[in-house]
Amino acid sequence: MQAHTTNKEVRKIQLTGKSTYILSLPKKWIKEMHIGAGDQVTLIHEPDSNSLSMITGSGRPLSTGLEAATITISPKEGPETIKRKVVSMYLAGYSIIHLKIVSGRINPSLREGIRELVRRSLVGTEIIADSSDEITLQVLLSIPELSVNTALRRMYLIASAMHKDAMMALAELNSELANGVVRSDDEVDRFSLYISRSLVLALHNDEILREIGLHAASDCLSYRIAVKSIERIGDHAAAIAEKCQQLQKLPSDLLSKINRMSELALSVFNDSVESLLQRDYELADRTVDRSRAIRQLEADAITHGAKKKEMAHFDIIRLILEDIRRTAEYASDIAETAINETINEVIGNNRSQADLNPKGTAYHA
Repeated sequence: MQAHTTNKEVRKIQLTGKSTYILSLPKKWIKEMHIGAGDQVTLIHEPDSNSLSMITGSGRPLSTGLEAATITISPKEGPETIKRKVVSMYLAGYSIIHLKIVSGRINPSLREGIRELVRRSLVGTEIIADSSDEITLQVLLSIPELSVNTALRRMYLIASAMHKDAMMALAELNSELANGVVRSDDEVDRFSLYISRSLVLALHNDEILREIGLHAASDCLSYRIAVKSIERIGDHAAAIAEKCQQLQKLPSDLLSKINRMSELALSVFNDSVESLLQRDYELADRTVDRSRAIRQLEADAITHGAKKKEMAHFDIIRLILEDIRRTAEYASDIAETAINETINEVIGNNRSQADLNPKGTAYHA
């Protein structure tokens, strides 16, 4: 049955023949689920919760969200306001989005803005109708195109590569490389919106939850925090790339200290994502501890740089150091999310050990 069903029934399992067990279902439930004799259902054993789930409509395609929504465009609203509404409808799970102007024609700047938004930000979305007073978008995604874990890992790989390239651009003062980092931020944002949409749909449909690779509805909150943290890390990489274009060549000793910060931030980022994807409590715990060293490295770099009074643009260097520190702190947030996500498993393991040895081992002072 669907998880949101609040009615409860206690039924006995009956044995028919020598090897077949049967369970009767309430007639009211059968009617509500629109199924009948001869229809197929899927039974899923949930070992983590020692429960069984029954899903109706085996073999049918999953519903990918709400059917349609219409956004009415007022002449007083600017392009950015309309684009925010479109993104909100996409995240809410609508499959078809109509944009209709109250009167007159949709102006060219808004039309182009919507096209650009679809191209750059909305995974799986196409413009299927475009007239003078209405634009219609359709989300063509089927669930699951990507599991949440796969999409999150891709998002992480892009953000991590952005940070590495930003640091290389800083070392070489390479404007072309820096511009590439800034452009890559759009890809991180695309995955952020895609995963966020999937999580919203999963909250309303247990089958989608399982299809995208999650165990429970509570996972959606943890992954939403992780997605937002990776998005912010991508933003900081883009910020470093933008700032390095304003600098002159850095002293090698100061650059070395900046790179030490960067290496720690990337290491923490990698381990935090792995701890979440692998549900590794101990790795997450170690990662949070290691992340705390970033502030001391930042202080050392600032002190060292401040001694070089002749160095121009030291205020920009300080901002870059802050971007790197924030990268480590957002990564630590992901690790803390992994800790929260897996704490019940740790408690469960401890209980299992206690069950195996109920008397325990005597402690002698």
